[in-house]
Amino acid sequence: MNSMKKIFTLLMSLFITLSTFATHIIGGDFQVTQTGANTFFITLTVFRDCNPGNATSVTISGCEVRDNVTNALVTSLTGWSGPVTNNPQIGDLCFDPTQFGICVEKRVFTKTVTLSNNPNGYYIAWDICCRNGTVANLDVGPPSSPTAGSTFYVQIPDPALWNGTSGNSTPDFGDYPVDGYFCLSGDSTDADIKDFSVTDADGDDLKYYLINPYDDGTTSKPFNLVGWQGGHNIGNILGNFSAGYQPMSIDVNTGFITCFPETQGLYAFAVLVEEWRNGVKIGETVRDIQYQTLNCTSASVPLIDVEDSIVVYVEDSICFDLMVTSTSSDSVYLHITSPNFDLQGNFVPPSIGSTTSSYPNWMNSGVTETFNNLGINTNMIGPGTAIAGVGEIPLRYCWLPPCETIDSTFYVDMVAVIEDTCGNGSDTITLGGDPISVLINETDLAIHVINTPPPVLIVPDDTLLQFGESICIDLEATDPVNIDDTIYLQPFSSNFDFGAAYVPPTSLGGGVYFYDDWKGVNGDSVIMNNYVFSGLTPGSVGNVALRFCWTADCDYVYAKDIYLNYMAYSSACNPDTIYDSTHYQIDPPVTLGVQVPNVFSPNGDGENDVYKLFGDNDPCYDFMSVSIFNRWGQKVFESNDPTFEWDGTRNGKGDCKAGTYFVLIDGSFGSSYDPITGERIPFLVKDEYWIQLLR
Repeated sequence: MNSMKKIFTLLMSLFITLSTFATHIIGGDFQVTQTGANTFFITLTVFRDCNPGNATSVTISGCEVRDNVTNALVTSLTGWSGPVTNNPQIGDLCFDPTQFGICVEKRVFTKTVTLSNNPNGYYIAWDICCRNGTVANLDVGPPSSPTAGSTFYVQIPDPALWNGTSGNSTPDFGDYPVDGYFCLSGDSTDADIKDFSVTDADGDDLKYYLINPYDDGTTSKPFNLVGWQGGHNIGNILGNFSAGYQPMSIDVNTGFITCFPETQGLYAFAVLVEEWRNGVKIGETVRDIQYQTLNCTSASVPLIDVEDSIVVYVEDSICFDLMVTSTSSDSVYLHITSPNFDLQGNFVPPSIGSTTSSYPNWMNSGVTETFNNLGINTNMIGPGTAIAGVGEIPLRYCWLPPCETIDSTFYVDMVAVIEDTCGNGSDTITLGGDPISVLINETDLAIHVINTPPPVLIVPDDTLLQFGESICIDLEATDPVNIDDTIYLQPFSSNFDFGAAYVPPTSLGGGVYFYDDWKGVNGDSVIMNNYVFSGLTPGSVGNVALRFCWTADCDYVYAKDIYLNYMAYSSACNPDTIYDSTHYQIDPPVTLGVQVPNVFSPNGDGENDVYKLFGDNDPCYDFMSVSIFNRWGQKVFESNDPTFEWDGTRNGKGDCKAGTYFVLIDGSFGSSYDPITGERIPFLVKDEYWIQLLR
């Protein structure tokens, strides 16, 4: 059976008048987008039966956020925006659901919430009563006064998954399916296949499962389950009874539902989608929905290829392409409108030739899309104009959302039409005085504008430095989202002199500067455009860099620990400032001890020509007082330098004779450090003794 199906016949008796005492929820789901380190944009979509007599009130109360492991209540969500209400298209004009008592209303509620990091993750749940009383497979209570309700549920991972630019967006089920009904199977080979695959903005691996629909009554796991009517269960949702008619199933990897409906009626079911990243399950979401099973004949509607939902950063240019196609070279018409998006001002015209036009890099594929020139026909979908094409209509829109659009949602509605007789003889419009039938497809696009994330700050790791070691610190801040914004980088510290260590970049002229051998890699450079510098706070477009070079001298040994702090911020709509730091621990010089010689021979042979202390001195802490006298008590040498050297002369003015000399010394030369306390242990040199000078 062709998966694109239109209604041919239907038993009117299936659609009885429903209770006036219940909302008659058809289904819905949550969709959550992480917009910052701990912020989430939540969309709650609710579908209800909008036939006259049904209660119209849908109030979002009792919606709760809980810990995913402990079930502990974290917060109750109130103050929702919305709803934005519309009636999604089901089928086309060849199938008019209203003549069969089918009316679906979509209500969209939104809210932004802040959640703390939590390795357990969270889940959000909201329950409401009641379902349609005529559901054939679920035990919902009396048809005139159903008691079973619905619980909507989504699981989200730890907010710490945020990497500076993105975290996690749950799968987006989109609008109510255009083919939101089942067609009866003619035999055990006549499968009705529905595409229940969803979009995931993060590209996570998705797994699909059919689950028992949830009842209302609790928003804490485990949720209440709706009971089944006789002959139905989770293994046989549609109650198939004939041999060879396989039960309803879903492909775990693709989300395609395969079923062989045998009986007309209204059936409810739920699809759970798991998100997996790097082999780890990070979340799940559920759509609860109901489908009619109907007699159908094959036909084709025009296809509209466009995303259901787009998240865009403020002041970040976005382009989206949409394509309307028919299955042949028939004329196809598109009516596109928006209550708040400037379609005219943001339209990007194609390259127009004599008979054909084209768009380069269509849908970011790298391929040029070529098509017949489009025209305008004002008689197809009034009021307003319709874009006309042959076989296909491609369109492109580009937009730069300004700061005042933060946290706003823009909607684009599309209705596509092709001419078709549908086999039911229902004339739906008049064209040129002749009545014709048409096939219609309708969809919409939601564009969510969120604030720009803070810049990405790249800093060195914490490091242990030895005394006398030299190092260069290369810092960089980038904005991978809004590459046209100016990024600023500022360092600060209580015990580090950034000004003395600062290394200015090299100018290439025209406001372009660079650092070479970036991060110690020979030949690598970082380029900065429209560079400005004030104090130690440079700024440039798209990215900015700083370099500091210094040597771990005694001043840093005295400090022991050096803390360097940095912050980066952007000029775009006042996003958050990001901070980071680096800790440098300075290891002082460590020696093995000191040796005091008792003889030397200043004879110029290059061996033992001077009298000095042997070992490694501590240049940061050593002190010394040394005096040398001949045997008559005359001072021939003195020094306050721990690294003194006596060359055997009388105060540098003539050689002293070979013989015995008296040394008076007081000081320290080298040191070690207590491994537990870190306290310095100096090697003291304090003595009076005789040495021999040999010639």
